[in-house]
Amino acid sequence: MAKWGRTSPYGMLRFAYDYRVAAGVVHASPLFAHASMPAYSLMGQAIELALKSFLRARGVEMTYLSRKVGHDLSRALQEARALSLHRLIQLHDFEMHSIDLLSYPYRGHRFRYIVNGSLTLPNWDFLDLSAHLLIDGLHDFAIRSTFGRDEGRSMLSKRARYFHVPKPKKL
Repeated sequence: MAKWGRTSPYGMLRFAYDYRVAAGVVHASPLFAHASMPAYSLMGQAIELALKSFLRARGVEMTYLSRKVGHDLSRALQEARALSLHRLIQLHDFEMHSIDLLSYPYRGHRFRYIVNGSLTLPNWDFLDLSAHLLIDGLHDFAIRSTFGRDEGRSMLSKRARYFHVPKPKKL
């Protein structure tokens, strides 16, 4: 665990899970409009952390993630794909497109600050499915990367899931 410092792949993925759950709660709340900016912001955070969890597990340093990747979901996805994300998770074009569509307003903090004008948002269900696939698909990989292959295998043999990833609604 010491090799990761304060930010391990599993820790990032655990946070990604929490942000996705929070996004779902906010999105489902009758107190918010259907296209709730806080819900989209939370979902962007979940996807960012899931992708960075994968990149971190592949050896990408935190300084690179914070300075070069930043909050750019498209860049994080592109870099994860270049490091063979597809070997763990099959994202279809519509799922990758929904992440790309969220990237511009998310990296520009449009969900936190009021900017006049229109905004094109991805379909919520596609975005939720994308986050689900990332978080669920990276679970075992993040554990083995963080704790080591043998310790990770031992942990997973004792408890198959360390957090339950709720499935998205049927499309």
